[in-house]
Amino acid sequence: MRRSRLFLLAGLAALLIALVGLWQWRSHERDGSAALTRGLAAMEKGDMRAARVELMNAIKQMPRAPRPHAAQALVLAELGDGAGARAEAERARALGQPPAATRVAMAEALLLQGDAQAALAEAQATDIPPADGVAASRIVARALSAQGEADGALATLQQALETAPDDARTRVELGRLHLAMGDQAAAIMAADRAVALAPDDVRTLTFRGELTRSQYGLVAALPWFERALTIDRSAAPTLEQYAATLADAGRASQAIAVTRRLLAVEPGNARAWMIQAVIAARGDEPDLARALLDRVGGRLNGEPATRLLRGILQMEGGNPLLAIEALAPLVAEQPGNRPARTLLGRAYYLAGDFASAATTLAPMVALRDAEPYVLTLAARAQEALDDADMAADMLARAQWPLRADAAVIASPDDGMTAASPPVDTGSAQANILYIRALLNQGGAGEAVGRARLLARANPGAPDAWLALGDSLLTLERPAEAARAYEAAANMRFDRAAALRLTSAWAMAGDTGRAEAVARLFIAQNPASPDALRLAAALAVRRKDWGAAERTLAALIRRTGTNDAALMADMAQSALAKGEGGRARVYARAAYRLMPGNAALADLWAQALLQSGGSRVEARDLLEKALAIQPDVSLYREHLEKAR
Repeated sequence: MRRSRLFLLAGLAALLIALVGLWQWRSHERDGSAALTRGLAAMEKGDMRAARVELMNAIKQMPRAPRPHAAQALVLAELGDGAGARAEAERARALGQPPAATRVAMAEALLLQGDAQAALAEAQATDIPPADGVAASRIVARALSAQGEADGALATLQQALETAPDDARTRVELGRLHLAMGDQAAAIMAADRAVALAPDDVRTLTFRGELTRSQYGLVAALPWFERALTIDRSAAPTLEQYAATLADAGRASQAIAVTRRLLAVEPGNARAWMIQAVIAARGDEPDLARALLDRVGGRLNGEPATRLLRGILQMEGGNPLLAIEALAPLVAEQPGNRPARTLLGRAYYLAGDFASAATTLAPMVALRDAEPYVLTLAARAQEALDDADMAADMLARAQWPLRADAAVIASPDDGMTAASPPVDTGSAQANILYIRALLNQGGAGEAVGRARLLARANPGAPDAWLALGDSLLTLERPAEAARAYEAAANMRFDRAAALRLTSAWAMAGDTGRAEAVARLFIAQNPASPDALRLAAALAVRRKDWGAAERTLAALIRRTGTNDAALMADMAQSALAKGEGGRARVYARAAYRLMPGNAALADLWAQALLQSGGSRVEARDLLEKALAIQPDVSLYREHLEKAR
């Protein structure tokens, strides 16, 4: 009996303890302290979305407690919600939270809202706790950079790293600053160090992916984003970068799937709609692209890609005046943006503003590698302005010669006059403009000397090496130019570096290296029109006419049928396969686009002869080709054979 009573008493005690625990648990749930604890734990693990939900529940249960509001301010700042973070920080202060405890959250919120000066005031306050000092320094650096004080930002981050050398987030911030300053090599070093310090940090992996995209190519960057997303499937910034990279790599269906994931995480995400709009525009679905762009609203209006897409869609819709509204500010901010400048010139022309069209296109017309389309459009503008001589000169340039496969790419600013040389030989922006002006005015020797000084002062800046390569190539030293281009390509393997390097090695007679560079660029940028052009050229060189036609057809789908060089390439391929009828169609299209081009007249003549067309017309075309270029023996041979 005694033993039974003891067991009964023990059971009652255990039940009482359980009931007390249940009461306490329910009490914690009711007063919000449990939700607050879970929210803080989620913050510690870096799961900000889970933290936001838990803290929302805590705030509902204890709306007058300042701590949940202060924590939520930090979470919302991490998630990029500047307005929400600021509101929560202000609420926490109003409820009695010391301002020092919300300085970092408030500074981040203000910076997200574009108020760099106010963010500096918060982040540089004297009452910031020591534990928040490094985070505050990162905000100070970003605010200074936003105000154009890059040197001050760099000094701030370097000082923060002296305090916390193993802080991966500060390393990432340092890398982004180096990238903005044009020092790609230093940015790569900072990113690699950050990955070594925090190999499972989503923000660090995403930044390394962004750098890999420019350093090696689109395809090479994808594994970095995929690795980050295995750690956090709902990381919105990573999903944005991943989707954009997939889209640019030509993987439209995968990109759409990722944007849908992004919209599930952040309903109404502007970049998701923007990426879908770009994919629709590339797929020749302008109505769908407009509808998707409408969903973006005005949230990305300040970005170049948005303004360019708006301009393209307005032109597609026959609204050149609205296209001008979108494109004119973009060209003013980015004078070297060739597609935007060309499109703006066309919009002015279609709107009847021929003087503005001529002025807009003038820097591009002044280039040595001006494209035939630009020259023709500028000529039409001059004709409308009653300047027949200038128009005739531009048309003559447009007709001869055909555009090179991989000509050195310059900038529309190259047409500017070289003023006095910059005092600081290490200043990249000023010296690059000066070097390019020298090249256009025949000062290649001086340009090489200036470019060497610039590259020596900025060994991690790809643009400095590109300027040196351009200068050497102008002096017909292609092998040396290729070495300079290689230095640039090792840091940033983009269109400019790849095409220059391919061209330089080809000019130096090293076709093996030229093809290797071209193949690498094609593999990393399979949807790029420039990559497709290179792929077609390689296929023609191998006499692989089937591959050449498939590539050219893909390129025509991307760029349309108004490119005489493309039509000529298709005609050449058809001729090589013995398909004279198809060759005639493409050759005629090319000739009609550029009737003053001798090579195209000869090509159409050959297509006519092979397909059983008019021999009289073929002879007339060959006589025209020979009249345009009497020193080309091939045209004379073709004419004699036709006769």
